[in-house]
Amino acid sequence: MCKKSNELTVIAETTRIRLVSLEECHVESLKQIWGDESVMNLCGGATDFSKFHKIIRAYSDQQMNYGLSVYGVIDKKVEELVGVSGFNWYGDTAETELIYHYRKKSWGLGFAFEAALLCLDVAKNHSSLVRITSSADSRNAASIRILEKLGFRFKGVQWFEDTQQEEPTFELLITDIKTKEMEEV
Repeated sequence: MCKKSNELTVIAETTRIRLVSLEECHVESLKQIWGDESVMNLCGGATDFSKFHKIIRAYSDQQMNYGLSVYGVIDKKVEELVGVSGFNWYGDTAETELIYHYRKKSWGLGFAFEAALLCLDVAKNHSSLVRITSSADSRNAASIRILEKLGFRFKGVQWFEDTQQEEPTFELLITDIKTKEMEEV
């Protein structure tokens, strides 16, 4: 049983969602996201359930080492984990990657845009960060629209080992993060 979301480590929130640090209690909910082949089919496929604990520990380490990580997205109306959004680090403290994945029943409800916008708001004051990159499968028009709406600019097409394909890649400079009130979706 997971703690109540108001007892979790809250990173940021809007009136509709709460970004929280991922914890072991989220493993079962993550099956509907990372473990669901229909959700992850454009992201390299579903992840084996046995790896979830290691992934959660890695994101906890990233938060401790870099000050930003991938977070759970809680729908405050139903107090459930509906997705994940945040940052992957690959050793360069000047650049990180924005990612987001959502359980299928949460698609089309605006959570991805709202949480990504909230993540960018958290990241804009990060001391060493210069740029944020992101990519999406070229067949995932909704994800590409989200990146464009957030202000990301097309950078080119890049090969990704984890998905075994070329994907359009986007970037956003920290100085270009739009300063505006969080939008309600």
